[in-house]
Amino acid sequence: MPNVTPIFVLGLQRSGTTLAANLLAAQPGISAVTAERHHGVHESVFFSHFAPAMAPWPGPGWRADAAGDFLSSEYFRLLGMPRQQGEQAAEASASPAELFCLLMEALAQRTGAAAWVEKSPHHTLLGPAIAKAVPTALFLCVTRQSQGFLRSRLWSYGRRPPPYPKRALLIGRGCASNVFHKRCMRRLQRQLGKGRVFEVEFEALRRDPGRALAPVLAAAGLAKSAILPPEFAPNSSFSTHSQRKQALSALDLRVARAAELMAHAVPQVLFAAIQHQLAKRRPPEFPSWAWPQAASGPRGVVRPQDRQG
Repeated sequence: MPNVTPIFVLGLQRSGTTLAANLLAAQPGISAVTAERHHGVHESVFFSHFAPAMAPWPGPGWRADAAGDFLSSEYFRLLGMPRQQGEQAAEASASPAELFCLLMEALAQRTGAAAWVEKSPHHTLLGPAIAKAVPTALFLCVTRQSQGFLRSRLWSYGRRPPPYPKRALLIGRGCASNVFHKRCMRRLQRQLGKGRVFEVEFEALRRDPGRALAPVLAAAGLAKSAILPPEFAPNSSFSTHSQRKQALSALDLRVARAAELMAHAVPQVLFAAIQHQLAKRRPPEFPSWAWPQAASGPRGVVRPQDRQG
């Protein structure tokens, strides 16, 4: 499938990545791994979680074993192909990235699609590595203003934010993370060019999805047409009317403005060093939803030495 275009949706959690991915998946010519219980496009966490656990990628004869965890995952199950086909793809792949692309291309071929879309917020900081491993990939980077992002983070799914001073710490961390990730995505655009990396702001995406998505759809070679709505309900942080009425207080807004100004003054290299230290201290754990609900798959930290074989 030489003409199948990979599209990766990047962005912080609660920034609108699900809306962006579901909109792309609803368009003719784009395939995706979806499920109602995952609010539409499912997160593969392949490059952030599964691929590191496959390192070092072995030679033929051992690759199916190295990919065993991913072939037991919920994402692979939703791909709708026999495990034997996944094992054959693994043996034919020169790298984990090639395995993922082969499986997604098989899905595109089965559905007659010219592109496929993947969405994992965990991949946002891995843009350069993914671009190197998948040279034909396009990237849709979703950003959101701090006010809406913080509101969604603080009250999402029925949570109640703590009182001050702990709430100020959460707001500060949220603003710093938002600034840092926006810078990373804009740097990716500078590195790869605006022909491969497209930034879209959440409110603009919600207000006029056709205009917001037109550049990435054109880059994927898809015909211009009216944008179809997502096939799945919005993955909203607020399920009740009382939750939707929650808003940032005047004090919250002042703290957020101050935190954002401070974050903009922090050099990106310092942010990157802090992020690196945090990642070393807290290796990413597989989220529970990465595995089929009825399965008892691995739940541990991503450590290559844990893999058998």
